Parts: sequence; C-alpha cells; structure tokens
Amino acid sequence: MVCVHLKMAVGIVLAVLLYVISVVSSTHPKEQTVVGIIGQPVLLPCDRSTLATPNYPTKTRIYWQDLTPRVLHVFKDGNEEYVHQNLWYKNRTTINTDQLASGNLSLLLNPVNVRDNLLTCKVFLIINGVNSQECQITVNVAASYQKPTLNFTDMTLVCTTHGGFPEHQVTWRTHNRTLERHEAVTKTTQDPGTGTYNISSQVNVTEGQNITCSIYNPILNETQSNFIVIPASKEENHLLKWILAAVCPLVVLLTAVVLCVKYPNLRKSWRKMIHCCPEPEPENTAQEPGESYTAQYYTAQKNREGNTKITNPRSERMKYSY
Repeated sequence: MVCVHLKMAVGIVLAVLLYVISVVSSTHPKEQTVVGIIGQPVLLPCDRSTLATPNYPTKTRIYWQDLTPRVLHVFKDGNEEYVHQNLWYKNRTTINTDQLASGNLSLLLNPVNVRDNLLTCKVFLIINGVNSQECQITVNVAASYQKPTLNFTDMTLVCTTHGGFPEHQVTWRTHNRTLERHEAVTKTTQDPGTGTYNISSQVNVTEGQNITCSIYNPILNETQSNFIVIPASKEENHLLKWILAAVCPLVVLLTAVVLCVKYPNLRKSWRKMIHCCPEPEPENTAQEPGESYTAQYYTAQKNREGNTKITNPRSERMKYSY
C-alpha cells in the first residue's frame, strides 16, 4: 500500500511541475535574437499553434510593440491597422496576412536602421479577450567594415576602414606580437547619415617590418585585414648599389685568378691571347720580268762618318752593267 501511495504522490508532483513549466513558458516566451544588416530587411520570427478558431479573425488582435512601448504593427479584426503605429516604423513593417491563421506571426522590418540596434519586439495575441505574449525578438544591428587601406609615409603607417557597425578597435600585429592600445593613435568618427563608423589608426614602424592591421566585427564574427612590409629607405638602396658595384668586379677578378692557378694551360692560353698578335699576311706584289728575287729588301751600310746609307741591290747591279 505504501508503494502505491508513493507512486501516486510522485505522479501528482510531476503533473504539477509540467503544468507550472507550461504556464511559465507561455507567460515568458523564450527570447530570440536576430542580426539585422543596415540598409537591408530583417525578419522578426514568431510562430505558434494555429489561430483558426470559430471566431477568427473577427475577434483576433495581434500587436507588435517594443519596450518603450511603441507600436510597430497592428492586426485587428481581419485587417491591418496603422492608426496607432509609431512614426519611426511607418512604411517599414510588413506581415503575411495569409499565414496568420496557421500561426505565422513573423514581422518583416525593412530597411534596418542603426537606431534599430537592440530593438526588442514583443508579439501580443488577443483572442476572445484573452491576452497572451507569444514571442520576444531582439535585433542586433551590424554592418561589415571595408577592407583596411594602408598608407606609409615617413616611417608612419596609417590604417583606415569605414562603413562598419558596431564600433570596434583596430588591432595591430607584428613579429607574432599584438601591439598594445597605447602604441597606436586611433580616431573614430560616426557617419551622421548612416550611423556607421569610420576608423583611422596610426603607428610608428621600422624598415623591413612586416605589420598587419585588422578590424573585427563581433556581431558578424568577421575580420577584415591588410598587411604591408615596410620598404628600406632610399639611402640604404643607394648604399646597396655602391656595395654591389664594388663587390662584383672583385668577384670576377678573384674567379679569374682561381681559374689561372688551378688550370695552368688555361693561363697560358689567356697570356698568349693577351700579349701575342697574329703575323700580318705578306703583300702580294707583282715581280718584274727577269727578276730573280722573290721579294724586295734593303740593306743598311754605315759609312765612315757614321751615316746610314740605304741602297737597293738591284739598282747597284744596273749601275755596273753599262
């Protein structure tokens, strides 16, 4: 008997707990969060069981309102009503009236504005005078930052990006180290029209440094980055050119010396090419008839006074033939 009563008590307790949980869940619906991109539409989802009651839609009212409370949209007795709609949401809200009976109470907000950030929309359903909150949706507004641009002047690097939301810090990273905030000078401005943020951050750099600039969007969970290798100064480039101009001839000369020492025959060939000249070809001179000489030549004779007398042997023979 005791066991039977114990089982009955446990069953009653479980039934009460389930009832309490169902009442609490219906009274305090689970909150949903959606991301709305600036300038684009966003759907505030809300689904429940069918609304197809005998009195639908004549005795059915649906209200979408924020925490202010400002009215976003109203559906009353089968028609959309705009009398109580707040001006901030005017011409920006849409519902699908054909799907209301099936329980689709979603609201389309278009376009999303930066002022919609952290908007909490509550959906209230009134059927036959019974009021219940069906949904609660919070909108997190976001916009992607553009890829950062890097400008380098006078050993200063400036990283700029724009069009993002919400505001966030630029991160600098170099040599596997993230720079501290005090190492950068960052300026943030907000566009008065769109409400998006423009960020400019500046750091001092050194030659040859590899540095990356990044901006993170926590709502979209995306990172935009850009990097640069700081070039060497012009003075160093000129010095490098002078060094190369001086070293290259020395390398060539050293190579030639090594080759001459290691290969003696090669050294002789080079010496012959440098110091020896080819013999000039003899001129093709025509010989006179009867001449026994193959070429003309001259002889020099010294006289007693030390003067040089140049004679032609053939002329001497002709002189004594008369």
